[in-house]
Amino acid sequence: MLVSNLFNISSKKIKYGLERTNKLLESCDLLESQFFKIQIIGTNGKGTVAAFLTKALLDSGYKVGTYTSPHLLKANERIRVNGKQILDNDIQKFIFQNKQSIDDIKPSFFEIMTAIAIWFFQKKQINIAILETGLGGRHDSVTACKADTLLFTSISMDHHEILGNTIKKIALEKARAITHKKQILISINQERDVKNILISQAKSHQNTIDFLDKKQKTLFRLKHLKGKHQEQNANLAYHCLRQLKKHKTINISNKQAQESINNTKWPGRFQIILEKPLIIYDVAHNKESLDGFLKAFLSFSQTKNNEYKYLMCAFEHNKKIISSLQKYENKFDQIICTETNIRKSMTTKELSKSFKNKRKIILIPDIDNAMKYIKKNATSCDIIAIIGSHFIAPSINRNFKNCFVDNI
Repeated sequence: MLVSNLFNISSKKIKYGLERTNKLLESCDLLESQFFKIQIIGTNGKGTVAAFLTKALLDSGYKVGTYTSPHLLKANERIRVNGKQILDNDIQKFIFQNKQSIDDIKPSFFEIMTAIAIWFFQKKQINIAILETGLGGRHDSVTACKADTLLFTSISMDHHEILGNTIKKIALEKARAITHKKQILISINQERDVKNILISQAKSHQNTIDFLDKKQKTLFRLKHLKGKHQEQNANLAYHCLRQLKKHKTINISNKQAQESINNTKWPGRFQIILEKPLIIYDVAHNKESLDGFLKAFLSFSQTKNNEYKYLMCAFEHNKKIISSLQKYENKFDQIICTETNIRKSMTTKELSKSFKNKRKIILIPDIDNAMKYIKKNATSCDIIAIIGSHFIAPSINRNFKNCFVDNI
């Protein structure tokens, strides 16, 4: 199997359960890794919390492996050591060494990537691995890695067609990543039903979960990641670092942790692509993240003196986002509906139904043409928000060169 073949395994081939991941890890002698593992679970904010932790630990001298998903431009982004992406040669080496096991077990793309991440981290002799859960928790291959610490970001409605059509069902799928009493469990302050499910799952394993105080004042002045939701993610990362220090897993000062978190960047999250016109890209794609981005955008744009506000958006189908998008309608002068050109892309016609004022709406199905429209029509005094999907990133990169740097 070539690297290109691995990356072309269709995401529609979702396979439930940990059996294949366990078999793959066992056949590759990866069940007993020598490094400390932090697993991040939730609906929104997982990648950002991973970025906060990575930055703080790197700045304190630790060798850190980071596994996140999805990627923006290239699948190698998902696996990093000290912020640097895994090389194709390393991926090819793993595939060559374990071809027979891969052929026999027939794991999914994500299961293979998880095994590659653990193998690469072990090879590089890292101190700490930060592992972002891909989907759910109970059946996610990251859960097979038996993390020492579990962090729960905000849990809300998303991927309902897979995880369940109620918040309780979704919360239960994520809570079942809790598997034993020695895990350190930390969560943001969830809504009541979610909180009770997490407490119950922890209790079933003779464990307790530490919830952040909803009224806790933020300690951060984030330079790059805007919005109250990002401050909440920062607090979760910071609390995790303090707990690990308390358990003598790491040694990092509170001041250093705060400084590192304040300076963290994470591509695709309120990322400023261009200054004139001011173009901001965010992968907000579900109700909670869309609401969070809009609040952050309005607060940020109040400090600017922009003449005209554009919104460009593209989403995958099956997203329950109409009520959230309708909040955007009166905040922008023009809305450009486009498509990501992937199998699961929402059509421009379907997307346009989210908006009532059709005079504001322009349908440009080809995303590169949508980018060219912005470049042609926006003046240096305008502001443009581009939202909706990780799959927008390749077009942004084609039209506004070198937008996504190889670091965290």
